[in-house]
Formats: sequence, structure tokens, C-alpha cells
Amino acid sequence: MKKLKLIGLAVFSVFMLFSCKDETGQYVEQLYTNNQKELAIKDCLRASADTALNHLCVADGFYNYDNGSYRIDYSVLQSSLFDTLSRHGYGNLADSLILHTNRLAENCKAQLAPLFTTAIDSLEILDHDALIKGNMNAITKYFEIYKYQYLKSAFQTPVSIRMNLFGVTPVWNDMLQRYSQYTTVPLNFDIQEYVVGKMLDGLLKEMSIEESLIRTDTAHRSETMELLGE
Repeated sequence: MKKLKLIGLAVFSVFMLFSCKDETGQYVEQLYTNNQKELAIKDCLRASADTALNHLCVADGFYNYDNGSYRIDYSVLQSSLFDTLSRHGYGNLADSLILHTNRLAENCKAQLAPLFTTAIDSLEILDHDALIKGNMNAITKYFEIYKYQYLKSAFQTPVSIRMNLFGVTPVWNDMLQRYSQYTTVPLNFDIQEYVVGKMLDGLLKEMSIEESLIRTDTAHRSETMELLGE
């Protein structure tokens, strides 16, 4: 009888070992409620947005953070406006425009933070598990798909105000006036639209990087985000 009990216990242990092994991730799905999953996803976005704003929308952020990789440099104008002015001794205006633009972008944190909060709070999560078990930036990419246009539109007012406040508009108008003296080639360029797009793209890129750290480094995760590291 004792031998039979031992055999039975061994069979049961083997059964439990294989039945509890989670090859599909379904155990994680069952372990957390949708409310917990949604909280983890949105807390990840909040933390990522906060990090992005703290890295870029601060003194010398856009201009110099990560060796200037987020600098708004107007490279699309290099072969037209910038080269024309440079040939006629006004290359300094391009440098001035770049510097003033980045100072504008670095001084929007107080205005942009509530916009990200609103976008995150209103984000509808259609498939929690797909985002949680997705790639390293699945959550940020989802956020970008559904909230990019909202944020781009919402950025317009704070950027517009600062175009004058930080001297971007005066420098830009001076450049256009001088450009028109040396060429009849029209310049079809919406500077505000460009600045807004570069700012938003930079912030989303930083959010994506922070999401990958949240997923891989416990130091970047709060208790509510623990399931992202499963």
C-alpha cells in the first residue's frame, strides 16, 4: 500500500509539472485582470512620457541630449534656403534659426505634459495581452497610432505662441526676405508644422526607448508595471 501511494504521488507530481508549464502565456493572462493590465499599460505610457519630457523639454535638451540626436536642424532646407543664404554671407541665420527653434522646443514641458496625460487617459485598449506580450515598444507604437494626430493638433497652440516668444518667427521672416532677393524659386515650407512634427517624433522616440527599459530593467518599473517584465 505504501509503495502504491508513493507511485501515485510521483505520477501526480509529474502531471502537475507538465500541466503548470506555461508555453502560451495563458497563465499570465489568467493571473491578472484586464483592469490590472490596463493600469500597467497606461502607467508605462505615463512613465515613458515623463521621462521623454524630462530628457528633451529641459535646458539644452532637444539641442544636446544624446549628443544632439534630437536636435531640430532643418536638414530638409539645407540644399535650398540654407545653401542660398550661405553663398551670400548669411549662413549665420541658419545657425540662429536652429538654436532658437530648439530653445522653443525645450520650453514647452509645462504645456505638453497635460496633453500627454489627456491622450493616455483617453486611450482605448483593444487587446491588453497583445500589448503586454508584444515587442519592446509595442505599447508606445500603439499609442502613436491612435494618438499621434491628437497630439500633433494639440501641440499647435503652445508652439505657435513660442514661435514669437523665442525669436523663431523674426529670424524665419528675415531669412525668407533675404532668400527672395537671390532667387525666384519658391519655398513651400510650413515651419510650424515641421517644428511640431519634429518635437512629437522626438518625444515618441524617447518614450519608445524608455518602454524597452521598463520591460527589461526592474529599476525602471513600478509595482503596477511588474507584469510587463513577465
